[in-house]
Amino acid sequence: MKVVLKVSSNNEHCDGGCELALVELTPEVAATSLQRIAVLREQKSLDPDIDETYYWAYVVEYFSPWVSLASTKEEVEPAIKVANVLDELGIEENEVLTVPESFGVPSCQIAAVECGKMIVRLFDRVHGHPKTRQLSCSDGRNPSRHARSNS
Repeated sequence: MKVVLKVSSNNEHCDGGCELALVELTPEVAATSLQRIAVLREQKSLDPDIDETYYWAYVVEYFSPWVSLASTKEEVEPAIKVANVLDELGIEENEVLTVPESFGVPSCQIAAVECGKMIVRLFDRVHGHPKTRQLSCSDGRNPSRHARSNS
């Protein structure tokens, strides 16, 4: 299954060309994510002051759905197709979307990252919801940029 997530940044003036993230959520990626949540829960039971752990992870493609001014004529049509698919699926109203298996992002829209990280956070209470789990994928070059999935 392929999932597109909105990307947030704590720098409102620079998102580094990364507004969205594409994750191919394979059974292996899902199992690894759940295992890492379980490990953090176990660590938290031993030390209540721990709240997050970082792992190397290269499962995210950060991208912008907009056509770049540097895009060639050949790159414009596929870029517009990506934006149209996301609009049809309601990306503006949703933070997470399941996209068709055929969904792909043209290379001209993918942002370069130095290193990818998966961040697992546990919160005892967030906005009234107990035991919120958050998986974030971070661009190691810009730790303020995260693709988040809360559950």
